[in-house]
Amino acid sequence: MKYMKHYYPKFDMFKTLFNKNNPVIIEVGAHYGEDSLRFSEAFEQAKIYCFEPDPRNIKIFKKYVNKDNIKLFECALSNKSGEQEFFQSYDETQTSSVPSKYDWISLTDYQKNLLSNSGSSSLKRGYNKVLSKSIIVKTQRFDQWYDENSVSDIDLMWIDVQGAEKEVLEGIGNKIKNIKFIWLEYGEKEYTGALTALETILLLRSKNFEIKENFPTGENTGDLLFYNTKNGPS
Repeated sequence: MKYMKHYYPKFDMFKTLFNKNNPVIIEVGAHYGEDSLRFSEAFEQAKIYCFEPDPRNIKIFKKYVNKDNIKLFECALSNKSGEQEFFQSYDETQTSSVPSKYDWISLTDYQKNLLSNSGSSSLKRGYNKVLSKSIIVKTQRFDQWYDENSVSDIDLMWIDVQGAEKEVLEGIGNKIKNIKFIWLEYGEKEYTGALTALETILLLRSKNFEIKENFPTGENTGDLLFYNTKNGPS
């Protein structure tokens, strides 16, 4: 499958971790839907709920993601339900070709929709490669969404929100007890208020989560996988 590419080891890890064919997955910051499609390939019976506020990415998601088990919600998860300013990233120097990891998107779509570096967009200020005008997007607390959508226990919450991780975690409220694993970035310090690795660990520890794996991407950046000490295998 063209979406999986070199990510097989990561998704094989999730297969071992979940030990089931039908996990419930929450993807916060779904971008173009590339990880949604990889999860759907790895777990054909999965239920995948995706959140994405950027209209550019939403357009691509809707065009290329056509799976009955993937559902998109056009909003950002945060600690308040309502509306918030959103900063759309864009790198005008990288538009001549589509990056290989997104080569299933046409060059026309990539250029026309100003997609270059759109994955660095955020509710947070600080990143310097952004469009000249911010936009307003819908935001929702996860605990409110959870009650409205009658979701069962969640196997994984995958959080990729460019420095807004703290607000997403705050918005989960006491529903965090129903989540077995959380994957999220740390150290995105160009964004105002982004958490360091230690701050992330201490915050999750206060919510009964401990580190399962650390996947560094730089000296002070990377991804952390946590497990729920009250509701998940170690």
